[in-house]
Order: sequence, then structure tokens, then C-alpha cells
Amino acid sequence: MTRTQKLLRLLSTALIAALVAVPLFYRQVRARCFNWVRTAFGGLFLFYVLCVLALVFFPLPDAAQAAKLSTYRIQLVPFQFVADFLRETPLVLSDARTYLPDRTVLQVVCNILMLMPFGMYLRYVCGLDVGRVALASLAFSAFIELGQLTGLFFVFRGSYRLCDVDDLMLNTLGGLLGGELVRALEAYLPPLDAFDRFPGSSALAMQRLG
Repeated sequence: MTRTQKLLRLLSTALIAALVAVPLFYRQVRARCFNWVRTAFGGLFLFYVLCVLALVFFPLPDAAQAAKLSTYRIQLVPFQFVADFLRETPLVLSDARTYLPDRTVLQVVCNILMLMPFGMYLRYVCGLDVGRVALASLAFSAFIELGQLTGLFFVFRGSYRLCDVDDLMLNTLGGLLGGELVRALEAYLPPLDAFDRFPGSSALAMQRLG
């Protein structure tokens, strides 16, 4: 990795961390309270988002690879992964060794799992309804796919990762499933507001006891 690529990674990581961290702590500053559970979830969410972006955008192409980039690639056929599965999967019912998931199946599963924590966080911590979770997941996935289509937002003169409409659909489904999972378990999960701590609340409670 060149010095320019390292600097680009550092600057992009710092910028993304700042953009994600500000909304996480805005509510607590505005409410003048501290919630250590919400803060812990916020830190984990920030780490998760950075990991996802590193996964989809890095490693960057080196100078020789970047010089060869000249086109912007996109796959616009919905459910192309089904055709890929039927073409590439060596499934033979009489051979148990072929039952193991192949690359196509793993890619589909990973695309769904990738945004499940995103939907879970938006539902449990941010309190968004399922519809808004789906829209936010769609927007996040569209941001990723647009970055892949434009060569990291025109940093490079072509796509070094494939923009795929199937990835957009599967990512959105993953976020929606994450939100639905939390909704199904809400009766067993404590509300985060129960962990709010306001300045001076302990002293006030001691005065009342006295």
C-alpha cells in the first residue's frame, strides 16, 4: 500500500468516524444525560460501520491497477444470483459432499448478514419503525454500491468493485430482518431510557431518602 493510499484510508476513516459519532452523542448532550449502555452501543456501531466500509472499499487498487481502470461497471439484472447459483452450484443429491454451500450461496448469505446489525441498531437504539429501518438500510447499501460504481466516488477513473443491484436488494433485506428480529424480541429487552443518568440525580435521591 502506497503512502497516498494509507493517507486516504486514514482521512476517510476519521471523516466517517466523525460523521457517525456526532449523531450518536447529540441526543445525550441535548437531553443533558448520560446513558452508558447507549454509549457502548454507539461505540460498537461506529466500529461496525467502519468495518463494513473497509470490507466493501478496501484494499484499494495499486498504481498499476488504477491506471487500467477506465469503465464504470454495474450489474442491473435483479436476482442474477439465482442464475449464478443454478449455473455454478455442483449440487448432486446422491453426493453429500456437494451439499456444502458454494461461493454463490455464501455471497448471498454474507450480503444479508452484513446489514443485519445495522437494522438491529436502528430499531433498538434509535427506535425507528420497520419501514424507516428498511429505508435507512436501502440508503446505506445504495451509498456502498454508488461508491463501488464510481470508483470510490471518482477517486479512481473506473470501478474496481462491481456495483450489483442484487447486493442492494440483499443488504436491504438484511437490515429489514435485523429490525424485525429486534421487534420480535422487544418484550424481553429492557428499554434503553431506563439506563439514563442525569447530573445530580444521585444527590437528589440521597436528599429524598434523608
